[in-house]
Amino acid sequence: MSQEANTEHTNENPDLPNLGNEGGDNNTTTEVTPLTEEAVLSFLKDKGREVASLDELLKTPEPVIETREVNPWEELADDEDKEYFKFKKETGRGREDFKSLKQDLNAISPIEFARERVRQENGSQFTDEQIDQYLENQLGIESLEDLSSSDSIKLAGYGKTIKDARISEQEKFKQPVKKVEPTTPTNQDDFVKLDNGAVIKKAEYEVMVSKHQAHIKNATDAVNSVTAASFKTVIDDNGVEKELNFAYEYSDEDRGSAISIVSDMDKFIQDNYHTEKGFNHKSFGEDVFWLRPENREKAISSIIQKARAEAIEETLKNRGNVNFKNHEALANPEKYGIKMMTLDELKKL
Repeated sequence: MSQEANTEHTNENPDLPNLGNEGGDNNTTTEVTPLTEEAVLSFLKDKGREVASLDELLKTPEPVIETREVNPWEELADDEDKEYFKFKKETGRGREDFKSLKQDLNAISPIEFARERVRQENGSQFTDEQIDQYLENQLGIESLEDLSSSDSIKLAGYGKTIKDARISEQEKFKQPVKKVEPTTPTNQDDFVKLDNGAVIKKAEYEVMVSKHQAHIKNATDAVNSVTAASFKTVIDDNGVEKELNFAYEYSDEDRGSAISIVSDMDKFIQDNYHTEKGFNHKSFGEDVFWLRPENREKAISSIIQKARAEAIEETLKNRGNVNFKNHEALANPEKYGIKMMTLDELKKL
């Protein structure tokens, strides 16, 4: 056999087994590994594709359907509504803040800012007409209905602080609302729970207790220093005004009661004026009247004068057998040398 014939039966690829070479020392047998599912999965894993089974590999993926949330009110919302929704989404603020932000402050009449300043400084019970009259007098303006250039500048200057405050407030509405996250105490020993359910830091509680103790001491010292209350009244003594002085000596029980009240006014009000039907404004108003010294003096003076007049009347009645209801003498007072007189006549003596 020639050399060329031998070459036709030789495998030129050294990585593949020689096939067809039979006989002699050149006969080589190659063992072929069967292709299993595990081998395929291992091969895919080495290539970066890991699946659990060939069925999963051959499974047709489900189509991805893109969904979009539909707003049922979108067609009903106008441009202003959409602007508000965007504002609310960005800031978390409500409709009133949005209206305040959108308000054109330059379109508001200066008199409105001037009126608002008057109400802030003097109360909101006044009408526009009353305030306008006040502004005319205050600013030297003849009439707010016919303003000169000078008057307009005066009016704008008077209400400028209110307008500037509104402008600053509008800037605040542009900022998102700060959300206050509830804090959880990391160490329960550092916090104290009050009777009303509030939880505060222990250090703050100790300061509160210290201040309250100082308050009680000061109140106790002040109340104990008071020994008596004096009251005076003026009477007409035969055409001459005469001042009478009366005093009330405080007992230890009186002072103890006063200390109990001033030591915790909140508790006193809660115990005495809060009822199942609500706050007892009637009793509270009557008691508060006596807190003013001038009210006490007026009331006690009136009581003293009435009590004195009734005592004099009772004394004269007993001594002279006088009936002050009908100003008539009883049986035969003349025989005792008694002259019948009215109370008005007695006062003139």
